[in-house]
Parts: sequence; structure tokens; C-alpha cells
Amino acid sequence: MVQTDKESKSKQNEYLQTPERKLQEKTLYQNLEYKTDKHVIYVANRLKILSHYSKQISNSNIPCCNCCGESSHVDFLAIDHVAGKSQIDSEPELIKLDYSSKLKGKRLIDWIIKNNCPDGFQILCHNCNVAKGLIGNNNTCTHETIHQEETFARMEEQSSFEL
Repeated sequence: MVQTDKESKSKQNEYLQTPERKLQEKTLYQNLEYKTDKHVIYVANRLKILSHYSKQISNSNIPCCNCCGESSHVDFLAIDHVAGKSQIDSEPELIKLDYSSKLKGKRLIDWIIKNNCPDGFQILCHNCNVAKGLIGNNNTCTHETIHQEETFARMEEQSSFEL
């Protein structure tokens, strides 16, 4: 007799709820070495991703914000969806890789590592990331607007063209 997916999941859930399995899981998660090993892997993978996506900006392995260049604290840096979280679900290249905007934290880091750091992501400090996500900012950080205005001002100064 072949089990359906529903039956299989039901049996798996029953097994996961048994006292023996719960005790085994509790013992494992209370093991300090287990926690430490998991955390070391998480930090190493996160640093690898930060370095990869920052390399385009800083030309070194030093992780930094793509917008303002912040690099003093790695903990202040975040992995950002270039197109915006809601728009990135419609990018064909990421759809082929089974990407979902619901991925966060460790699951996002694991997915990026598994898929060899695909395009569509950048590193931003939390300030720039929040500013970019604010309603009315059209998925741009305030720094970007300032950089554009400075660039246009320099172009006007250097131009001999008069209106």
C-alpha cells in the first residue's frame, strides 16, 4: 500500500510529538557544543555573504554598506533585496531557484549559500535598509537621493552650457 503525502506527514507529525522524540530534541538543543557549532556556521556563512556582495563596492573582503559605505560594525549590516522585497518574487532568475521573499535570517543565508550568491541582493546598513523601505521613498535610500543631487550639482558647475 502506497502512502499519500497527507498520510506520510501525519505519521511524521505523530512521531515528532512522541515523548521520546521531544526528550531527544530537548537534550540536543541544550547541548552547548551543538549550539556553538550551529552559531559558528551561521556567522561564517553570513560573513561570506556580506563579503561577497560588498566586494563590488569596497574592492576588498571588508563588508560594507552599498549606500553609505558603513563598515565599522558587521552586526549593523543587512542583506537587502535590490528590487525590494515584494518585487523580487517576480524576478525570473530567482523564481527558477525557488526563491521566496518569506525567507529570513538563517534560512535566507542558507538559501543564498546553496545558490552561490545569486544577483538581486546587496548589503546595506540597517539605517539605509529601513530608509529604503519607508513608504514614499520609492525603494531608494535618502543617501541615494543626496548622491544624485550632488552629482547633478557638480555636473552643472562643470558644464559651460547656459540655459
